[in-house]
Amino acid sequence: MPDQLIARLRNGELAAVREYLAARPSSARSPRPVVEAGRLGWKQALAELRKHGADLNAMWRGYRALHALLQEEPHAEGKCVPPQARLDCLDWLLANGADPELTAAWPPARALLIAAFTGIEPFVMRLRNGGASVNFYVTCALGDVKRAKAAIQSDPALVASRDEGGITALQCCAASRMECRENLRKIAAALLDAGADPNALTKGWSHQLNVTYFAANSGHLEMFELLLDRGADATQALPSATWRKSLEFAEAALRHGADLNHRFEQDRPILNELIRWGQLQQALWMLEKGADPNIPDRRGWTAVHQAASRGNERMWKAVLAAGGDSSRKDNQGFTPSNHLKGKLRELH
Repeated sequence: MPDQLIARLRNGELAAVREYLAARPSSARSPRPVVEAGRLGWKQALAELRKHGADLNAMWRGYRALHALLQEEPHAEGKCVPPQARLDCLDWLLANGADPELTAAWPPARALLIAAFTGIEPFVMRLRNGGASVNFYVTCALGDVKRAKAAIQSDPALVASRDEGGITALQCCAASRMECRENLRKIAAALLDAGADPNALTKGWSHQLNVTYFAANSGHLEMFELLLDRGADATQALPSATWRKSLEFAEAALRHGADLNHRFEQDRPILNELIRWGQLQQALWMLEKGADPNIPDRRGWTAVHQAASRGNERMWKAVLAAGGDSSRKDNQGFTPSNHLKGKLRELH
């Protein structure tokens, strides 16, 4: 039944939403619809849900309505100015009880930090006008050098502390997409000078996120290189670096000694994962730089198995040219030939 309400919300059918809620008012108290209406930035739907008992601070799969409005796509590389209706919805949420001090989103953080991580100034301004607190972590994320340095000098222990949700001040600098990038880099340098850990980990939902992950995700190359220069593990930085369209981050990690054949999270070779998810430019770069196409994952699949299963002729030829073994068997006894698709069968 909630799926029917979600469908009406996604279709923008306010009359249908009202009709559904009138017949099933208890459905408004489920967290999913209110979070979905927040993601859509739909003030009128939120008002209808609230009228029928919705909790504006309810959480669904790590998000609350306010955080879902701010962060539609946590891994998006760009940013855009939101339409006025979305800004009005943010104002309405704050005026009607949405609490900006609660944590949610990716990574779990208070709303003002999430806004800084999007880099969208109107979100930041409205949250501040709506009463969101500006503590040390927010100060760092907003690039306020003077106040950040004063706070560090006054209480050096802050550099190793964590905000609600578990994020460090250095991670806040690295994750921020605010325009003041040089200020963010200066604060990060001050934090590192005071002993901040460039390899600190923070749990996302099911993953441990390092500081270089945040710098790569925010597209802040100077921050990324600063972290590597100051002791961040280049090999641990490589997975997030190779996921970006720009290879500058991966090149920087490699210059700092990253291991191209590193296995990360559940024993997954980076090259294999890039091929699996269709990141062909980055996979070809790794092969060019000397990545081994014969390293198996926990299923016994190598990059050759992955290339065969994707059916991309260019990738298939590249892994073989790099020394890929087309006769190697996986844990079930299958060679890459068993996974060949379409035109690749003719090439084999």
